[in-house]
Amino acid sequence: MHYVQAVVEDVLQGTVLRKLIATYRKDIQLIGVSGMRGNTYIRKNIRGYNEASEHLPHIVITDLDSTPCAPQLINDWINFNFHPNLLFRIAEKEIEAWILADRTEITSYLGVPVSKIPDDTALLPNPKEFIINLARRSRKREIKDIIPQGTASQGPGYNAILQNFVMHCWDAERAANENRSLKRTIERLNNYLR
Repeated sequence: MHYVQAVVEDVLQGTVLRKLIATYRKDIQLIGVSGMRGNTYIRKNIRGYNEASEHLPHIVITDLDSTPCAPQLINDWINFNFHPNLLFRIAEKEIEAWILADRTEITSYLGVPVSKIPDDTALLPNPKEFIINLARRSRKREIKDIIPQGTASQGPGYNAILQNFVMHCWDAERAANENRSLKRTIERLNNYLR
């Protein structure tokens, strides 16, 4: 058994990582999930996570957001060599693009036609906003809690509804066939600490 610390931007990324580990690496036990303060916090602390990986392996996930490409983000953030025990992955553009890549299940879950989701979800400029707009079209009343109210960036049920989807409905393998950054993350996860 490998004991690993996870560092993520938010609770939804943590849920996706837990699902990937449960699906592909039952020999990894997360001893904690930290970060949860966005990508600025991760960027500020990435060198420390790298150094800590010498004693305790770390998996770090961040969103690409508005950076043009993953190599650019790595170039902007990293001026040191990665420790072999640090797995650093970038979700293009956001973790929501990985979730949306299982088009069959997400459309069923949200109650919208599958034709509303593009084949390549990595090309969506703002996958989170895209999910919120899908929720606005949903026929399911409980999905409406994804929609923000007032000046909020997401609805009060956004995380809970999507976490439930990831844990109980999302098929990572099917999603990986439609999303390159997820596919590469799964490949790297399968080889991590081996």
